[in-house]
Amino acid sequence: MTNREINHINQYVRGSWDKGSILSDCVVVAIFVLFLTFLKPFGMHEISFLYSGAFWTIICFSGYGIYSPTIQILSVWLLKSLPQPYNNAAIRLIISTLTASAIMALLTPLIINLFFNSLENYWQSLPMSFFACVFIGGVIAGVSSIKSILIQQNQQLQQSEKALTDESEKIVTIQNQQVNDLINELPLEKRGRLICLQMDDHYLNIVTDKGQHLLLIRFKDALLKLENYDGFQTHRSWWVSREAVAASKKEGRKLILIMENGLEVPVSQTYLANAKAALNI
Repeated sequence: MTNREINHINQYVRGSWDKGSILSDCVVVAIFVLFLTFLKPFGMHEISFLYSGAFWTIICFSGYGIYSPTIQILSVWLLKSLPQPYNNAAIRLIISTLTASAIMALLTPLIINLFFNSLENYWQSLPMSFFACVFIGGVIAGVSSIKSILIQQNQQLQQSEKALTDESEKIVTIQNQQVNDLINELPLEKRGRLICLQMDDHYLNIVTDKGQHLLLIRFKDALLKLENYDGFQTHRSWWVSREAVAASKKEGRKLILIMENGLEVPVSQTYLANAKAALNI
């Protein structure tokens, strides 16, 4: 058995004893008490609603006090002890539920006698008591297991969402770092939010919301710095930041992008499809 599986069960057991988990378990048990009170099984039709409710409250909450720790403790032990291929969640639940039912069966005749004074032979009553406990305890254990599975799935979903958020933040950090490396080469008064790049002979005109400045850097080297940034190339000598595109217009068959500072950027046929896809136009 892997340490990962053992740690998973140990975390589940520790989590099962917190106040929130105990409270939610008690709600499940209380609902089952109401169900049995209204159903009045095992020949209890002539008993009053209140008396039946009191009986099932004692039975079910006593059962919870026995089943919950027994199933949790046995689950850990069985996880470490059962051989394959029998070591799976269903078999562990069945074995631990039957064990808890056997313990509960020893107590149930005493509770029945307390309410109905009908105990004639304690030992002869144990088989019927055991089967009743298996039925009731099995239902409660099944509902509790479903609840635990839903909680675990919710926790896994939250962990996945957190991982996605962390990854998104990491990507944004990388993007910002790369563009900052380029922006920091500009004079202080020109440093700002990147709008576009224009190749000008051996220089590169870097346009920000604070102005523009020529740098002695190759266009392709600048594009490497921006490979993870949210922008795209529109021409062999132009690159634009997607968020800085304010509008677009057509001049004949040529597409022109209008940047937020009013600058017009041409889109060549080579990059037309990519530009339209990036801007969803």
